Amino acid sequence: MAVLLHFFFLCAFAWMLVEGLHLYSMVVKVFGSEGSKHFYYYAIGWGCPLVICVVSMTSSLNSYGEAGNCWLSLKNGVIWAFVAPALFVIMVNIGILIAVTRIISRISAENYKVHGDANSVKLTTKAVAVLLPILGISWIFGVLAVNDHSLLFQYMFAVFNSLQGFFIFLFHCLLNSEVRAAFKHKTKVWTLTSSSIRNINVKPFNSDIMNGNKGGVTPTKMNTWDKSTNSANRIDLSAV
Repeated sequence: MAVLLHFFFLCAFAWMLVEGLHLYSMVVKVFGSEGSKHFYYYAIGWGCPLVICVVSMTSSLNSYGEAGNCWLSLKNGVIWAFVAPALFVIMVNIGILIAVTRIISRISAENYKVHGDANSVKLTTKAVAVLLPILGISWIFGVLAVNDHSLLFQYMFAVFNSLQGFFIFLFHCLLNSEVRAAFKHKTKVWTLTSSSIRNINVKPFNSDIMNGNKGGVTPTKMNTWDKSTNSANRIDLSAV
């Protein structure tokens, strides 16, 4: 259990680092193609934690799991196999956050000069609030909560880290304009599709029109489902 916790916590930090690097590549400096990016992202997200766990296990397997908890031992320094990568990711993501914030502030200042938009501070604050959860900056309180004397940092870490997933869902799903637009599009398609199917099932086709009968000629009785499926498809596709 301690080995699995170590590995998956490192994976969480590694993917937060990947998110920071991806953000840096989109905003600050564009590098590499999409295919090469994905290869490096998978290598960082899954490969680096695996290498760290294998090295720490082979060097000190007895340091995994103690009598009171399923975690790394604090006595012989094996805990640094988690703390050091976590600190590295936090520091890199803080640097990326500062770089991205500077660019957003510069763009906002330019918009203010050109369009007279005075919301530069608001936009910068919003960008920081959106990026903080997904970059895992709140984990710095967990690093500071190393002993019983840092009770304040323990409470701050418990509060902010427990809300990290909620903040990611809030900022990057509910408040994301692209996600909302995609959801509205899907909802519209589902509504149109269900309404067209309902119209086909409920309203029978006009047999005179479907069979091309002229006036005075008695139409042949037909079941609704025996009629032209091509016309039904045309109605469905036009509705969608």
